Amino acid sequence: MTGKGRAPADGARRRPAVTLDALVRAGLVVLERDGLDALSMRSVAAELGVRAPSLYWHVRDKEELLDLLADGLLGIGVPALPPVRGDWRVELRDLAWAFRSFLNRRRDSVRVLMGRFPSGPGMAAVMEHQLAMLDRAGFGRQDAAYITYGLSTLVTGFVYGEQRPISAAVVAGVPVREAVTAIGDTIAAFPADTYPHLVATARELTGPHIDERFEFILERFLDGLAVLPRNPKRDGGGTTAAEDV
Repeated sequence: MTGKGRAPADGARRRPAVTLDALVRAGLVVLERDGLDALSMRSVAAELGVRAPSLYWHVRDKEELLDLLADGLLGIGVPALPPVRGDWRVELRDLAWAFRSFLNRRRDSVRVLMGRFPSGPGMAAVMEHQLAMLDRAGFGRQDAAYITYGLSTLVTGFVYGEQRPISAAVVAGVPVREAVTAIGDTIAAFPADTYPHLVATARELTGPHIDERFEFILERFLDGLAVLPRNPKRDGGGTTAAEDV
């Protein structure tokens, strides 16, 4: 990503007051400490000890700042990328669980990343890792691209949902499990002659632990990928480098 410096009136170029790396680090500090709603050009400038106009060498507005922070967040997660195991299903599963854990540890990170397509070094390292794994497994380029998009959408969408308050009661301080149980009681009390399937499934809808829900959805996604045509790469000894579970 390149800076968008504006030349002074006399045409001379002056050194920017802050570096791009410093800007990203400060933005991530503000995001973690104060949350996305409090993030602004002014708050990041204050973290850096400069005035907001100093940031305009690198970004025009908050949306461009969020582009940088999205890539910075991915960069933070690079050292924790799951190791190569030689089994595409295990590797994708590990990646999905690691990404979900990361999003739940980093405040408002899912709100920054969801739907955004970073194009910096953080994105490059994460995408190269995943695409190389899919290539070894024999997935075609278009399928690999769709898998990458699909896995990201699955995880970010799920995490966004699990981080949102499930009801007004939770916002008011009622524990989540207690609120979910109350919702189940309400559904179970609906007239069974009008809503027989809904009433019968009330406990299943509200009962499973959130991890069980994520596991079920992820495994069905992986099941679907297993039917795609593949041409697995082979190592020097002639053995398949990636096989189905």
